[in-house]
Amino acid sequence: MSKLFIICGISFAGKSTLGKKIAQQFGYAEVDVDDTKTHLYGPDIQDEALCRDDWIRIYAETDFLIEHYLQAGKTVIDASRSFQKEERLQARHITTRLGAEIVTIFVDTPEAIARQRLLENRKKPLRREVTDKDFEATLRAIEPPTIDENPLVFHYGDDVERWIAQNISALC
Repeated sequence: MSKLFIICGISFAGKSTLGKKIAQQFGYAEVDVDDTKTHLYGPDIQDEALCRDDWIRIYAETDFLIEHYLQAGKTVIDASRSFQKEERLQARHITTRLGAEIVTIFVDTPEAIARQRLLENRKKPLRREVTDKDFEATLRAIEPPTIDENPLVFHYGDDVERWIAQNISALC
């Protein structure tokens, strides 16, 4: 059965890093709203230049890509959004409609560590820039998964390889 892994947490929590490690280890596909944004609007597009309709299009295109992978029987990872429960419910609707399984992972990283990573990224960029305004917005918007979402939790400091072996290997 194909699966959709949604990995949520605040910016710079380590969502993408965890998602990439899982994808590499098991050969899963990955989607990312920033990749979709770049594909649609070019590499120089700034978030501030996008209107609400642009973001709706970006999310719809990313959802379409998820559906494409799931319909092809592939497992896919989205570590680029799902800050709010409504977003995770949308992902659940997609998987239910397609007869796929959803796995929710919450990356629980302290805000202070995420802020430190944000500042380090500004000195030596390893990923796209996140403004202070956008970082603060994600802190206000985050709705950690609730018990009814049956989330797996990756805590800051967990050994990634061991965590994957204990939590993900059994699902594959």
